[in-house]
Amino acid sequence: MEISHFSHEHPLTLCTAEDAGEPCNGCSRPIFDLGYVCYDCGFLLHKKCAKLPRKAHHRLHPKHPLNLLFNSSETFQCNVCKKTGSGFAFRCCECQYVMDVTCFLRHQPYLDPSPLEGKTRKLQHFSHNHTLTLCYLTQQSKMNCKGCGQQISGPAYCCKECDQLTLHKSCAQWPQQMEHPFHPSHSLTLFTKSPYPSGRVLCNACGKVVSGFVYHCDKCLFDLDLVCASLTPSLKHEKHNHPLTFFEELNIQVPCNSCCKPCSNDLYRCVTCNFNVHSTCLPFPRTVKHIHHCHSLILKDSTLEEDPSGILCATCKKKISPKARAYYCAECSYGVHPECVVSEEQSDQGKLLQDIARVREELDAIAAQLKRDKKSGSTKIQA
Repeated sequence: MEISHFSHEHPLTLCTAEDAGEPCNGCSRPIFDLGYVCYDCGFLLHKKCAKLPRKAHHRLHPKHPLNLLFNSSETFQCNVCKKTGSGFAFRCCECQYVMDVTCFLRHQPYLDPSPLEGKTRKLQHFSHNHTLTLCYLTQQSKMNCKGCGQQISGPAYCCKECDQLTLHKSCAQWPQQMEHPFHPSHSLTLFTKSPYPSGRVLCNACGKVVSGFVYHCDKCLFDLDLVCASLTPSLKHEKHNHPLTFFEELNIQVPCNSCCKPCSNDLYRCVTCNFNVHSTCLPFPRTVKHIHHCHSLILKDSTLEEDPSGILCATCKKKISPKARAYYCAECSYGVHPECVVSEEQSDQGKLLQDIARVREELDAIAAQLKRDKKSGSTKIQA
């Protein structure tokens, strides 16, 4: 991935830092994983530093907006921590107030939304009396979403009147009723708390205790947390009639329908039928030519070495777990879920898997025949 950044004259390319610990030219802190690099002169930026807003309001300096400026030859003193720094600095043009990047992120849970988000800054959510405001939350805010229970880093709807409701932007937009392929028999209704008298509810897809909103079917007592509700079946397996969904982790152990061993991590699953297959039990080819990428992709059992925090699938735009299988192009830092690959030779992924399975069965038959022939030959010699 290549970008143009205001702080540098040459294009910057996203890649894994070759020399771990090299300082970022923006914040002077070391880079240990992904960063943007200039191959012409060695200029380096953290991934997060490259995404800092050019202009923002900050709660430690509410009077005026701060502008992100860069001067490689100038040092400054941060008005918050009093330390001398260089590189990026948030400055107030009105009163010469200066703040370094570290202090900006540490003390700023809310960032101004981009102009595109400004049209939908207000939201009246059915679960809350006050109007919610669209904000950007940094990781330093350490706020969890009331909808899915996961930490928020990015766009979120927040109640600034009582601070009792904070939701991912995506979680705030879930419908109150929906049809879901995990439970095709009936529609599901969104509850903001457990629909059971005990107060405890388990997700029927992953087995985890639901800590936030839950989709519930009163007729079947079927429950789905928001994380699992966002998943969709995507992979056709030759031994099952329904498409399978990839699950990074279950809170229960289920038997693999291929090898019969228990599995709870990195598996493909049909929730409706409780059909489960280890990711490693699927006969994926080691190399494929993806129709949307110019280079061949190599199947990696883990992308942990490429990016410890995970990479985004170029097809579905969802995060690929660092411990999960993925097709990867190291030259372009390009990754795709196995179920998202569309082969140039066979655009139908289901047909691709069927052909691979058929070849594997033929090879197994040949191997079995050779084994029988060898055993028969040994019997004749002994006789």
